[in-house]
Amino acid sequence: MNEDELRSKLFDLTLFFLTAARGCVDEPQIYGPLRLIDGLSRVLQIQNITGVNDPFLLSLKKEIDEKKYVVMASEEKFIKFIDELIKKSVGELKKRSRKS
Repeated sequence: MNEDELRSKLFDLTLFFLTAARGCVDEPQIYGPLRLIDGLSRVLQIQNITGVNDPFLLSLKKEIDEKKYVVMASEEKFIKFIDELIKKSVGELKKRSRKS
């Protein structure tokens, strides 16, 4: 990917976060965490653009994309999903800190 394409993707991401922030003002409170999880998925997509691929982050993105809309069926399940993502990420942090 060339610099212009990366610049365009970053601009799109910027617009996403700006409109998400504005949406959080009027939307139900639970949509804020959904927008953050969706934003994280979009940030992790940068791996595909740059060619810098982290296997853990790729699997995290896949899981986010598969499960983020569980919020529409159950806020409780969505909160549990976020907690599971955090637990997995902390486990990965511990593994990585042992390697360095």
